[in-house]
This record gives sequence, structure tokens and C-alpha cells, in this order.
Amino acid sequence: MTKSVFNLQAALDKLHEEDWLHPEEKTFRNTGQVEESEKDKEYRQKSYWIAQFSHLLINQFHQSNRACARILQQTSHKSIARALVRFPECEFANLSEVKAALKLYSEEQGVQ
Repeated sequence: MTKSVFNLQAALDKLHEEDWLHPEEKTFRNTGQVEESEKDKEYRQKSYWIAQFSHLLINQFHQSNRACARILQQTSHKSIARALVRFPECEFANLSEVKAALKLYSEEQGVQ
């Protein structure tokens, strides 16, 4: 893979790893901000990104929860259902916007 290719799975894995290893701490590195915005709190949660991708896959491409789990390489369709319940609204118009936002956030946080 070239450095210009964004690795979605690596970013999601990093979010998952940080959630499990350090649930009480801010995910990734400290950015020096005293107060975290509500958007930052959402962005650092793996389930937020899973929900955003899933909303688009379900609404625009008519995929099931099971299909979303396969596409997003999740172990169970139940993780998709939980993410959708936790984040019931889609904030992006298409998959490219979600990918661009996740890529930008990941780069800001130092994910390679």
C-alpha cells in the first residue's frame, strides 16, 4: 500500500484499541485542548463511525445490518444495530464525506 491510501480498517482498529485499553482517557494523544467539544467526544468513538457508514449503506445502498457488518469487517451485525441505536442520525451525505472526515480526524490525532 502507498502512503496516500487511507486505511479505514487501521483507523477503526486504533479507535477500538484505545476504547478498550484506556476507556477513562481521551482517545489518541492529548491535543492540548482544555475542553473537548461534543463533536470531538463523538468522533473518538468507534461506534460513531460505524453508525455513520451503516446509515449510508442502509439508506442509500439498501444493505442489511448483516451486510454492513461484512462490509465494515465487524464480527457481528449486532454491533451495527447497537451503533445505529446509539447514533440514530446520519451527519453525512455520502460515503466519501464520511471517509474524508474520518481520514482528517485520524490524521489530526496521529493515526498513520
